[in-house]
Amino acid sequence: MSTHSTSLSYDSDFNPWSQPFCQTSVPSAVAPPPPTPCLGTKHQYALRGTKGNVRPWLSLILASRSPKPELLPLFVGKDVISGTVELDLPKPETIREVRITIKGESTHLTQESSTFLEVSQTLASPSGKLSGQVSYPFKFVLPEDVTIYESNWAMVYPVPPRFHEKGILYIDYKVVVTVRRGKFSGDNSLVSDFCYFPETTAERPSILREKAYLNPTQSDIPTPMLDPGGWKLLPSVKAVLVPNTAVTLQLSIANPLSFALGTPIPLFLDVRNDEATYFDPESIDIRLVRALVTRGLTGGVRKLDVARAMLWPAQGSSLHSTKLWGEILVEKCLTPSFDFSNCSVRYSIVLYPRHTPDKSEREPLLSEEVLLTLHKAVGVVPRPQAPPGIIPRPIEHKRSVTTRSFFA
Repeated sequence: MSTHSTSLSYDSDFNPWSQPFCQTSVPSAVAPPPPTPCLGTKHQYALRGTKGNVRPWLSLILASRSPKPELLPLFVGKDVISGTVELDLPKPETIREVRITIKGESTHLTQESSTFLEVSQTLASPSGKLSGQVSYPFKFVLPEDVTIYESNWAMVYPVPPRFHEKGILYIDYKVVVTVRRGKFSGDNSLVSDFCYFPETTAERPSILREKAYLNPTQSDIPTPMLDPGGWKLLPSVKAVLVPNTAVTLQLSIANPLSFALGTPIPLFLDVRNDEATYFDPESIDIRLVRALVTRGLTGGVRKLDVARAMLWPAQGSSLHSTKLWGEILVEKCLTPSFDFSNCSVRYSIVLYPRHTPDKSEREPLLSEEVLLTLHKAVGVVPRPQAPPGIIPRPIEHKRSVTTRSFFA
């Protein structure tokens, strides 16, 4: 059986809402523009004849959200995957079956790929020979959940997004058109990859924070003192951030702890210092860290810094207390949080001391998991709070640390 596969790859896990085309492991790559709001982009793939015949005899046409036809087809949530399969046969041929299949496959390290999703439709099973141009429409809606069966158990998981982590994990989706010919002729397949992302939506912010977002004249969102239900106060920690200077830190993160891609994560930091010495905000480092958890005999946890917090003074500081606003801008190119049978992508906000000589081995002072989603809550437009001149702090070295996980 001959197979033709399209290879219009994005080279990494692609997020459809990304302006720059970022990768999981190489975030400086470039990305296509945002997707079209409806399934209005046509993609066409073809299998051509041999012996000098350049006309395609088998074509697959898909409609998707992708912003450009030359990029991979893109589908989100309950999008209908629809299109046509076309045959153009210059002479009568025996065609036993025309079938189209949607597949989801996962590959972990050196293991063979496993199929977690497979749905098929028989488009035609002619009883005689076909000739000329024939068109077969099709339509699929991917399930929101899949059941994964092991030797003695079964678990239901949400369908994961397309994801690539080079040399570690690949989650791929593809459309396969198979044409079965006569008994003495080989079968043919036409394969196209596509991008899929499940629908996930951030929870609504607190009423007071939502009102602040809607009021363009209000520069700051309410502090934890004014909006206690809108913040999660993490436990206080003591640290020596510079030699001979001990401080007590209390970090607050906007609550609920779910944030859409492309939106800010508000932070508030209270630093108490009994010695009344100057506190330098540069002595701490707050980061958004992605953890790729893989399970099984070769499982582990691979952590990657993906963003750093901006900090600026807040009102209410005193001789022994420094109050700071903070904000992490969540890049649109990140993969949303997900949990699947053999892998998970999770995110945490981590507070580090900055004076540690070996930053690759420094221990976090605090860590709190947050959920990243594809969409904002309906009607909510979180806006950055950082004043002019406060810009995102670069990550000089994106630490990528891998550890074995015997419990994952």
